[in-house]
Amino acid sequence: MEAKRSSYKKLFSNTLIIAFGSFSSKLLMLLLVSIYTRYLSEAELGVNDVIQQISNWLLPVVTMQICEAVMRFGLDRHTDNVRVFTVGNAVCLAGFAGLGIILPIVSISGVADKYLGSYSLLIYIYIVAASLQLVYSYFLRAIDKVWLFAVSAIVNTVLTLAGTVLFIIVMKLGNNGYLYSIIAANLLSVLFMFIAGKLWRYIDFKHFDRALLRKMFSYSFPLIPAQLMWLVTNSSDTFMTTHYLGYEATGILSQSYKIANVVATVYMMFGQAWNMSAVMEDESEDRDEFYGNVFHLNQCLMYILVAGCLLVCTPLTHLWMGEKLWVSATYAPILIYSTVFSCFTTFMGSIYLASNRTGRSLVTSLIAGVINISLNVILIPNIGLFGPPITTVVSYLAVFTVRAFDSRKIVPFKLGVGKLISNNILLLIMTFAAVALHTNASLKRASMVTLPVMFIIVTVCNIKPVWEAVMKICPAKIRGMIERLGTVKLVILAVLAAGYAGACLFLWHSLLWITLGAVSAAVMAYGITTDKRAFRLGGMAGLFAAVWAMCGVWNAFTALLLLSAVEYLRRPDDAVTFMGAICLTGTLWGIGGKWLGLFAGDIILFIALIAGMKRFTAWLERLIIRAEGRKKESGTIR
Repeated sequence: MEAKRSSYKKLFSNTLIIAFGSFSSKLLMLLLVSIYTRYLSEAELGVNDVIQQISNWLLPVVTMQICEAVMRFGLDRHTDNVRVFTVGNAVCLAGFAGLGIILPIVSISGVADKYLGSYSLLIYIYIVAASLQLVYSYFLRAIDKVWLFAVSAIVNTVLTLAGTVLFIIVMKLGNNGYLYSIIAANLLSVLFMFIAGKLWRYIDFKHFDRALLRKMFSYSFPLIPAQLMWLVTNSSDTFMTTHYLGYEATGILSQSYKIANVVATVYMMFGQAWNMSAVMEDESEDRDEFYGNVFHLNQCLMYILVAGCLLVCTPLTHLWMGEKLWVSATYAPILIYSTVFSCFTTFMGSIYLASNRTGRSLVTSLIAGVINISLNVILIPNIGLFGPPITTVVSYLAVFTVRAFDSRKIVPFKLGVGKLISNNILLLIMTFAAVALHTNASLKRASMVTLPVMFIIVTVCNIKPVWEAVMKICPAKIRGMIERLGTVKLVILAVLAAGYAGACLFLWHSLLWITLGAVSAAVMAYGITTDKRAFRLGGMAGLFAAVWAMCGVWNAFTALLLLSAVEYLRRPDDAVTFMGAICLTGTLWGIGGKWLGLFAGDIILFIALIAGMKRFTAWLERLIIRAEGRKKESGTIR
């Protein structure tokens, strides 16, 4: 019983840690998108998209999907992690060598000159950096350093943001600046993971394990065409829509995916943690029960999440994309519904990864590709932009059905077919109602009533397992407070929270930022009175975000500079000093322009380097001593 409880606790804790890293990085990505659209032309954005597509296609081939094998074999208790990581690095180096031979030949021949242009060398470095970043981050999860994995995601995004400001805004390097920022961020995050995770301890080319190489390669090789097939499936909607309907229709379709991508992103946080748990529990006695319980909870979460997105799809599209792309809300509900089966398909795919049956992943991916392309050819010319969303639903439904039957031959867990059918009927009703809001004026009022009613029904049918899971992982104090409130008061609070969210969404958008500012000020005040640095710094960061949203970035820098100065006078602190230095640079930039800001930043950096030289030297000496000590213990690492 205790072992079973620890398995669920591990899954939930890993999900929360990965969610922390993912949400933080996604918030920072919003800043990047606004910078790209403001400082890069449409042509430059188009080139960036092509480069991204080329890299996505080359990455599985260059890395040979060894990152998946690194995590799978790294989690295996019977395998030496030093040999696993060494094989992962060796395969990457071999892929880099192969790409280094092929790419110059392709560039010189001019075969792909339209797509590569003068970017071939940068694309090569881009792929090298991205490949190492993938392998190293997967290995951190394999050796149970999930916190470091999450922090590295935030570090990578912060570095990308800093590089974007430097290369695109300040130096105005355009597309090259875009690539420089991503390459630098990936390389520096790899260096961060290498040092923080002490990964040099896991590399030993002198004792290279060829037998393990064959095992890992036989595991990862079927995943290469499987990944490429999913890329074909996901890209065929775009390419075929462009072919049949033109670029304008493709733009509308791409915006329709945005809310559906939110669902997929939220699920990805659970999916990454689930992949680890599936491998670790593959040989446990209660494996089948564990898989069944997790899939049951997974279903309940997905149904509530998708129903919530269908409920707010129309107003959210209006606020997020504006009048120009309002039509995209017509097709978004069908794509949101498709995420139910795409996420369930990912869940089933984890069973193949955990049981070393990756060949089956290839076969089922092939089914998706054939159905997707065939239906797009038939539907797009006949029903226009409704074709790709319907095709996506049918493709994922077909793959999920095949995997549900096939994977349960390996792990015969309970699927809950009745729950699956009943909830999908409710979600289909919501999907039709959401589409009818834009396509049928006579059904508009009925749809506006149907959507909230169906959402309440879906939530009531699925909330119990989710609530029980939340209560299990809640700290004891919070759980006690919730139990004292009782069910009636909790329902009232939930209704009030929903009303507040609706006010923020429909009536007064600034209400959200005012609330954030008030909460952040309270958190900071609590941190000052209790002398807890984390609360003080968190409150200051929240105030910065609130002032930025309402009054602009330079006013936010000025406000945080004043807060940092007061906090420093009260109690000097390295973190507060660092925050104040950044805010001083930003304030001077806003007052006197970028050159004054850069000059101030250079002076501050120079002073910091002189002041911190002794501390850095001492840290470096300790690092070298530890590295030398680890070399003597090379035989003790698993």
